[in-house]
Amino acid sequence: MAVTVAAVLLLTALYLAAMRLVIDVSAPGGRYTRDERDAIYFWLHLGGVAVALVAGFVLGRWLRSAGLAYAVLLAVALSTLMVAAQIGSHELACTGHDGLIRHWTC
Repeated sequence: MAVTVAAVLLLTALYLAAMRLVIDVSAPGGRYTRDERDAIYFWLHLGGVAVALVAGFVLGRWLRSAGLAYAVLLAVALSTLMVAAQIGSHELACTGHDGLIRHWTC
């Protein structure tokens, strides 16, 4: 169980770090168009879920020979955390704390 929790925390930290690295993509009046911004975020999120699936499968096979179950577990956990981070970031941006993991317009 501790290994699974550590894997979820590691994936979450990697996701948040990746979002911080591309924060300039969402800057208002920046050099990226909306289509470019959406494509970058699409591939970043798809890549995160793909990494979670692969890491979960490998971890599951190593721990209990349950690769598919762990792959789904980590992918669902990371997807849920992605949604929560986006919603939380938007809510904070609308109260004056913009630019945590992306820039929002309220």
